[in-house]
Amino acid sequence: MRTLLLALVAGLLSLATPASAGGPPPVIYDSDLDIDDAATLAYLCAEHHRGRIDLRAVTVTTSGFGYPGRVRQHAISVLRQCGLPNVPVAEGVHEAVHPAPAEARVDVEDVLSGALGDRDENPGPATGTAADLIRRTLASSSRKVTILATGPLSNLATALPEGDRLTRRIAAVHAMNGAVHVPGNLFGSALPGFDNTQELNAWMDPAATAAVLRALPGVHLTPLDTTNHVPITQDYVDRLGADLTTPSARIVHAIMTQPVMRNGIPLGIYFWWDAVAALRAFRDEGVITEERDTRITVVQDGPQSGRTVVSQRGNKIRVAYGADREKFEQEYLDGLNGR
Repeated sequence: MRTLLLALVAGLLSLATPASAGGPPPVIYDSDLDIDDAATLAYLCAEHHRGRIDLRAVTVTTSGFGYPGRVRQHAISVLRQCGLPNVPVAEGVHEAVHPAPAEARVDVEDVLSGALGDRDENPGPATGTAADLIRRTLASSSRKVTILATGPLSNLATALPEGDRLTRRIAAVHAMNGAVHVPGNLFGSALPGFDNTQELNAWMDPAATAAVLRALPGVHLTPLDTTNHVPITQDYVDRLGADLTTPSARIVHAIMTQPVMRNGIPLGIYFWWDAVAALRAFRDEGVITEERDTRITVVQDGPQSGRTVVSQRGNKIRVAYGADREKFEQEYLDGLNGR
């Protein structure tokens, strides 16, 4: 009997994943903290509490849809409401090469201030930049760190130039970025002068996108080719509203039921862009239906500035090309609720 028990224990140990054997993977989350970024941060908080990841740092940039100071405040608010007030947050203030549509920035601020109740809160003086926090987190980790990036890649490009020794401490970089074989998602005041072959994160800082694809190891790109399969629907928001067992789930539901979102969701203009990249990184479970290595370059100038192009001269990137909407919806709902 003792021999049989030992054999069973050995068998179970042999099934343990490297992450479970060494603890959850350390994670840096970098974003511009707009609507779906905040929903993604709430999800990461739930996964941290469940022990699936170790959220070490959150960095935000103003080269996307958020205002200086407000992006940091919204990140702090999400972390505090999710019970993680001690996760450090730092901001990198970069001028976008192509600014986000001003009308959308107003909407983002209105949605997040309303959902998080932090309209009158101030984050206080910064103690360091986003680049400083990224470098410090990598340097202090005894294990390689996974970076999830769901906004313009300005912070990463600043923190980790090509050839930097700290890039060796990166396990993987998962980025919601690019449009490879599908049209872009520019809109409103972003459209004049451009042909809409670009995804917004890549377009807002094309130089940073190119620098990260070139300099950082283990880049996994989740472009519009994948996220277009996973729209935000009112049926799913209602389903989420009936299953709110954690602060993370309540935050996401509050975001998705703000007036701007209630008006926009029926138009089919919102997608779970960043959350798809997060689930790909930490909880795939069949959500991604197709991925393959692809050589990608980033157009820097002209009407296609920011376009991610397949080219033999490009950097080899692991690119996702499809997603299962039903599996995403179940996995994201379970993740938010700590299941």
